[in-house]
Amino acid sequence: GKPRPRPNKWYIESNNNDDDNNSNTTVPSNIWKEWSYAIDKHAQSYYFETWQRLKGDENGKGLCLAMTKKKGGHDDGDGNDGILVVVGDHFNYILGRHWTGVELAYPDANNLVELVDSSIGNGDRETAISYLSLDGGHGTISSGWKIDCSTQSWNHGRNVFDRIRGGKVHVLGSGTDFFSWEVIIGGTSWDVHESSISSPAALERLLTVNNRSHL
Repeated sequence: GKPRPRPNKWYIESNNNDDDNNSNTTVPSNIWKEWSYAIDKHAQSYYFETWQRLKGDENGKGLCLAMTKKKGGHDDGDGNDGILVVVGDHFNYILGRHWTGVELAYPDANNLVELVDSSIGNGDRETAISYLSLDGGHGTISSGWKIDCSTQSWNHGRNVFDRIRGGKVHVLGSGTDFFSWEVIIGGTSWDVHESSISSPAALERLLTVNNRSHL
């Protein structure tokens, strides 16, 4: 694809209101808008998104975890990228595309839709499948780490760690420095970039229990 003709830069419009006692504290907004800095010919933002907090996110002040998959670490298996982020009871994941090495280039395609259409029109099924293999989704810990929304609908109801690689989950390391920990999910290795959990043992319990309330 080709790069965007506009800068990918945004600003937030939030409605933080004083609390009922009219003190100096504010109540966090549950709904906010994200606007593009770039504008159209009418001087309006060419794009915006409306965001809303979900029940169980603990207002971002409770459980938090962010991990990325190491390339070539442990027994990588597929070599694709991976990200797992947890806020409160919610998790989001994304797994990179699976490349076979036989994909063809379509330099005239301006975006993914055009690239896939071009490859299908050319009878090039392999390239189309590779570009569409990107997978991301959402789920909750309280459900037993089950996926409830995914770009690949057949993953709905599946345990996210089974989707990532399958096999057991282990957390290696010691102490409270989560940057030094290593999370093993089946045959893949993950780095920890953020964690509100203070020990590898506690993190492993979180990642392996069927219901977070058991902690």
